Amino acid sequence: MKSHALKRFVALAVAVAAIGGGAFVLLKQSPSTAHRSGPSSYAELMAMPEAELAKVEIARMNLLCADGLPGAEGLDVRQCLTVLNQWAEVVRQAERKYLSQFHQNPARYDNSLAKFKAVNLALTLKQDLGGDYNKELVTSGVMADIRSTRFFRDSADLFLHGFTEKRKGSCASLPVLMVAVGRRCGYPLYLAACKGHLFCRWEDGSERFNIETAIEGVDSKPDSYYRGWPHPFTEDEMRTEKYLKSLSPAEELGVFAQIRAACLEENQRFPEAAQAYGLALRSFPDSKFLKVYLNNVKGKN
Repeated sequence: MKSHALKRFVALAVAVAAIGGGAFVLLKQSPSTAHRSGPSSYAELMAMPEAELAKVEIARMNLLCADGLPGAEGLDVRQCLTVLNQWAEVVRQAERKYLSQFHQNPARYDNSLAKFKAVNLALTLKQDLGGDYNKELVTSGVMADIRSTRFFRDSADLFLHGFTEKRKGSCASLPVLMVAVGRRCGYPLYLAACKGHLFCRWEDGSERFNIETAIEGVDSKPDSYYRGWPHPFTEDEMRTEKYLKSLSPAEELGVFAQIRAACLEENQRFPEAAQAYGLALRSFPDSKFLKVYLNNVKGKN
């Protein structure tokens, strides 16, 4: 599949207009997009047994991991979930609107309806709804400063509330947005990780492909691409850090706990950071990186 950095030819009508300008008008929701019950606090989430985590939707899990962090002072989890439900309806409307383009030129999407849906999802979120990468993270130099935690200073750059409140995020949150909204549309999407980066994946038993949105537009990159980008890793690291695998709900939570820990560390809340790194280790018990991070913050308590 070639890179799809195209703009929409025709703007979506009522749905996008209703959601524009920060004024969120609740659209009619199907039962599949209604609020799901689940934990209501970070402490409650972390106390859940692994078998129960599969019942917690990824958006709720992600937002609860942002609770109490700098940049999340006014976090309203329920309102954020309402916005995501609305955005899922916009994606469904866009899919119906542009489906004829797929049938006119299916080769553009490798003759895959699944790839058309993935591209539509990404372009609707990024172009129609304006959710994209916070360019200040790039221009400020924090992206290149891989030896520090400066990138993790503001939780709005790291968790879903950055999109629902400001339409901005990063590679820590944009793939999560894709998965959270895509699952609301019934898409079999998963998070996956490589060294220093998150991406998402479509995997339904018949088709399996990666979806990269930390670019202009959207593309599908093979696993081999992530072995060298953004940082190369060894076979041992792939095993211990669980790179390139479709993450389970418990592993998704482990990733979010690690991001929370890095935010706490950057803001010099070291005891809380140590606790979050320890929680992340439950899902990644062989991670050499997490063990180093945990030991580092323990030395700063």
